[in-house]
Amino acid sequence: MILWSEQFETGSAVLDRQHRLLIDNINLLGEHLQNPNPSREETAFARHLVDYLEAYALVHFQGEEKCMDSFRCPAHAENLKEHERFRDFIRNYKRLCELEGFKTELLRDLHTVIRSWIQRHILTIDTRLRPCLPPARQTSSDLLPG
Repeated sequence: MILWSEQFETGSAVLDRQHRLLIDNINLLGEHLQNPNPSREETAFARHLVDYLEAYALVHFQGEEKCMDSFRCPAHAENLKEHERFRDFIRNYKRLCELEGFKTELLRDLHTVIRSWIQRHILTIDTRLRPCLPPARQTSSDLLPG
């Protein structure tokens, strides 16, 4: 389980809310995987969470990348590379599931990798945005430049 704390804050209210939602969904997937024999409904729900992760990557990453570029964050290039690695991972994972089915073992592996990746990514890359944002942007709900 990932517990949100100040150390995850990027300085952007919007990005931080999105990160919290992502963490909540990763934690929810972990809770569902505690059941050694998930029902069809629980497996279907886990599939939806995987679809959510893929959609999240498309929407959130785009906004975060635009923000880092606009505010000339030094982590921008590294962030782009990491985001592409995440998207590749999700695509490959979904292909594997199409071939083998959404097995509990595969979902557990996904959860382990995603949980580790998101913590490391936010703490070592996304938080480098904080000093780049002007103070007014850090409290504004409208962080993305227009």
